[in-house]
Amino acid sequence: MRVHTIGLLLSSPLITAGMQTLLRGIHGLTVTDLGQNASPDEYCRRIASTPLSLVILDPFTAQYCPADVTSVLLTSAQVPERERSAHACLLSIYDTPDTIISKIKSLTDPANSSSSDARGSDLSPREKDVILAIVKGMSNKEIATEMNVSVNTVMTHRRNIASKLQIHSPAGLTIFAIATGLVKIEDVAL
Repeated sequence: MRVHTIGLLLSSPLITAGMQTLLRGIHGLTVTDLGQNASPDEYCRRIASTPLSLVILDPFTAQYCPADVTSVLLTSAQVPERERSAHACLLSIYDTPDTIISKIKSLTDPANSSSSDARGSDLSPREKDVILAIVKGMSNKEIATEMNVSVNTVMTHRRNIASKLQIHSPAGLTIFAIATGLVKIEDVAL
């Protein structure tokens, strides 16, 4: 098994420590802190001198990462499309640990990405409709009215969705729906 090295180029020592702790639990990954508060030249030198599979950076340090390095942007806010497209993946500090681990694994081991793509393939069309309604911010009662079913049926669909996807929040379902192409990010009301 190939060992992948992940570089952390984050401006917050607290977030760096949290990411180190989270990522060190993944078999086959090593994590290296590329440091905080260095000069732009020092950031570039550290990246160039360390064999990295990818670099996790934030909006403050993203400008120091060479274009030929695979980068993952860790953010706490919406990011414009032109900035998102410059990175292999976008992570949020609000993502669950499982979501972050899944995204990192899919970038470092393409064989794992097919299993994460399969997640949700067993959803029924009605369950997908419920996810779309949840993403739109509708309540159970509103969903029931739109789908012409009882509130209990909507709740059953939600339980089944949570069980199949292991996602238990509307925010998590929104991320899932965007990541799988069920909805476009432009269609999500902010």
